[in-house]
Amino acid sequence: MNLRLGRFGLQESACAVGLGALISGIFAVDVRDTFAQGNLCYAATAAGALLSLLLLMLLGRAMARFQAEDLGGLLLDGFGPVRGAALGLPLVLGLVLAAGLPLFRFSLAMERYIFVEADYVPIVLYLLPVLLLLVLSGMETVARMAKILLIPGAVALITTLLLASPAFDSAHLFPLFSPGFSAFIDQTGEALFRFLPPGVALFIAGRGCQGRANTLGGVSRGLLLGGAGAFLLHLGLGLTFFAPDMASLSAPVYCMTMAARQERMALRLDVLALFLWVATGLVVAAFYTYAAALLLCRLLDVKDVRPVGALLVLQVVGAVLLFNFDSDMILDLVRCVYRQGHLLLLLPLGPLVVRSLLQRRRP
Repeated sequence: MNLRLGRFGLQESACAVGLGALISGIFAVDVRDTFAQGNLCYAATAAGALLSLLLLMLLGRAMARFQAEDLGGLLLDGFGPVRGAALGLPLVLGLVLAAGLPLFRFSLAMERYIFVEADYVPIVLYLLPVLLLLVLSGMETVARMAKILLIPGAVALITTLLLASPAFDSAHLFPLFSPGFSAFIDQTGEALFRFLPPGVALFIAGRGCQGRANTLGGVSRGLLLGGAGAFLLHLGLGLTFFAPDMASLSAPVYCMTMAARQERMALRLDVLALFLWVATGLVVAAFYTYAAALLLCRLLDVKDVRPVGALLVLQVVGAVLLFNFDSDMILDLVRCVYRQGHLLLLLPLGPLVVRSLLQRRRP
């Protein structure tokens, strides 16, 4: 058996989930449709992070109740090998899509603002060997890389906010809550697809966390930390731009670093911040992709995660390439992923949690 799971502790778990919540919470947003409705994203981000934490704690309680070491084991114990595998496949697809969305946004930013003479496809293909190496190295490597990149990720967040701070204006937030409560509910549902994947991924890799307490602690601490960072950056975006102006930007987080640039700035801190985001995003994408591969191996009784991981890496990169196609069908597909992607996670997890909590405790 070669599942490349390894061993890692509470700090690595919290860092992996925290960086996942931060990267997905910021860069897995449908910029055009979300901000065209008005500036509610910062409020929906906070609500989505808290609701995701509640749902993940219920899932953790179900795992503890039946003494399951990981999410794959809970699926198999709760529904059997056939139905458990059928319920697990949407989780695999959801994690693959969650890995691809931030990489899509990073690739757009690099193509349009950094490597202006390059094409989109070569930029994306340069990400392939790094992502493949991380996934094939296994979860312990990914978790320790997440711990190493916690400080660079925080530096990228602080640098982005500091560069944009001269352009902050509270008038950009008005009219407050303009799209209405129904839009807030819709955007909160969309935010679930940004904050559920890191917790689900850690539950899948639960056997390597050295105990359920570390798994639950990593999910709760990481999600609170990453969700707070995502909220701060979305609030900074709202203070920097009017919502209709953001809807037309392909990479508003990068654009906010240039909103108040001055001539005397000798260092390209905006470029530095972007590449820190990209490095962190690659580790997060590897975290999701490895978890999807591990779950697939668990459900299908595959003993080696490497070929499955390599196949899913190709699917992630293929999705990033596909998302950039300029056709109505692809645009509708991408829009559906943003709006309905959380159902890929909720439809399997909802029945699992309900059934686990209603059944009698295992003796």
